[in-house]
Amino acid sequence: MGSTTRKLHLKGGHHWLLKPRGCVATSAVLLACGGAPDADNQAIAGGSFTTPMVTSNPSASNLALPGASSTPSGVPTAAPAAGGTEDTGSPLPTDAQSGDGSPTSPTPAGRIDDGQPGRSLVRRLSNAEYRATVESLLGHGTDYTVNFPTDTIVNGFTNNTDVQDVGPALVEQYLAAAEALSDDAVRDVDPLLGCPLAQGEACIATFVEGFGKRAFRRPTTSVERTELLQLFRSEPNAVDGVRLVLQAILTSPSFLYRAEVGVPVAGESFAALNSWEIATRLSYFLTGTMPDADLFAAAEADLLVSAESVEAEARRLLATPAARNNVADFFSGWLNLSAVDRLQRDTTQFADWDSQLPPLLWDETRAFATRVIFDGDGDLTTLLTAPFTYGDPALAQYYGGTAGPVTDGVSRIELPTTQRAGLLTQASFLATHSKEIQTDPVSRGKFVRERMLCQGIPAPPADLMITAPAITPGSTTRERFAQHEEEPSCAGCHLLIDPVGLAFEHYDAIGQWRDQEQGKDIDASGDLTGTDVSGPFVGVVEMADRLAQSELARECFVRYWFRFAFGRGESDSEAARIATITGQFEAAQQDVQELLVALTLSPDFRYLAKEATQ
Repeated sequence: MGSTTRKLHLKGGHHWLLKPRGCVATSAVLLACGGAPDADNQAIAGGSFTTPMVTSNPSASNLALPGASSTPSGVPTAAPAAGGTEDTGSPLPTDAQSGDGSPTSPTPAGRIDDGQPGRSLVRRLSNAEYRATVESLLGHGTDYTVNFPTDTIVNGFTNNTDVQDVGPALVEQYLAAAEALSDDAVRDVDPLLGCPLAQGEACIATFVEGFGKRAFRRPTTSVERTELLQLFRSEPNAVDGVRLVLQAILTSPSFLYRAEVGVPVAGESFAALNSWEIATRLSYFLTGTMPDADLFAAAEADLLVSAESVEAEARRLLATPAARNNVADFFSGWLNLSAVDRLQRDTTQFADWDSQLPPLLWDETRAFATRVIFDGDGDLTTLLTAPFTYGDPALAQYYGGTAGPVTDGVSRIELPTTQRAGLLTQASFLATHSKEIQTDPVSRGKFVRERMLCQGIPAPPADLMITAPAITPGSTTRERFAQHEEEPSCAGCHLLIDPVGLAFEHYDAIGQWRDQEQGKDIDASGDLTGTDVSGPFVGVVEMADRLAQSELARECFVRYWFRFAFGRGESDSEAARIATITGQFEAAQQDVQELLVALTLSPDFRYLAKEATQ
């Protein structure tokens, strides 16, 4: 029934994808803005539908979505910055992103957290979120996002709101996916509806109200329900009518976007999110999908209006399998592991490499992160310094370690303590940050500067031709990369990158330990400069221990979780907020679960800034 969705554009002489207020209605364009409240004081479509195409990121200031709820307690007030300050003497800028993507300066000493929420934009479901939401909503395991345009990656993550534009190709795929999903769903229509279709409109009305509430993550409005029922009536065949209703819901901006209006707070310039909006934020941040039944029930009862109730739900969600998977997704993004499954190596040069390794390495890092955070010490220090990992027992031989008992296909593997320490010595990271036939000190060193310390590296000159030093017989990587210091156009950046990246030289291009290269002993000496743990060191195990002691590294870790949670980069004005959350993280002995709870209790999570509510 591939033509059914196309009928959405024709029924009643207008388009059947929700067109919120302030949008230009054409057959090809929708700017995802908001609708005016109806008599139920909830968002409506304005009575017309169109195809969703975002050409620029809409702010919540254009929105009028689900309306009044009781005002949450715990209105934010000014609080002093916690967690200390960065090394203000550092010559390096951080890579904290302002609204325009430009780097900002380190957290200034003495800056006060004013307790005001930061900017909030309308968030489109990322491809991963769309896939998980469809599975939760329909129980459908087929991944229709494989045909979607790839989400843009920013800071390792695919959920950055600033780049979530929607072009014609994605619009077409949304329509195609809705067609396929609805075709599959109506093959067994009564279980989908939750009542016999033979009951007619009474059954459809119940379905529209219940299914629509789950799909939109809020109660449907009277106008929405009326229009969807009209859509059902427009088809002479009842099954086709259900199919059309389902397609309209799955292509609605209320399904495809997460938009918020909030509730005015007396005497304040910001608004508080209502219970439905909080439920949606909690579920997508902590589980990567739509709210579960318990969270919907809490929203229905308007229970998510206090910090205590938000915290309780956050802790409940963190105990679910979906939270473990979502935390694993964070580490996959932070460590740039998206290309692990595409890794290829010459087995003549790397005899221990085979095509079965990439998925094992991917699973290892995800298992290690989640086992440490949810079942182990749970802290950043362990993630950076642990002399063990979790994975397929076959990896024990790969690392020269010892595998323990197998549980659910995973063993704890004890590793050589002089060779391995935490995430930075795992083969998934090391192989991803390597060339096909040689190591890549620049990629490895740049990662530490940017992802571990949030120190931005200046871009190379636009006219500079960048090529890796040629491999020559008898020369080591360190010897070849020495030419970076001899080139004036290269030296400035590479004096920051190479002394860090060359410390990884004991690990080859597949992440295995080596003592020699080209018949010469490895020199793994390194140097950290411009940090709060500066100084020379030897090898990654020593560097990882140094990073575990760094307040800069702890604050950078918080920054990346902030970016992941809010789908945006932090602005310079939010440096004090980052310091506050970092202080809470440190007070909790760097417990990662406590960091996630702290983020859900921050003003940015529970409130909307002034510009987002006007």
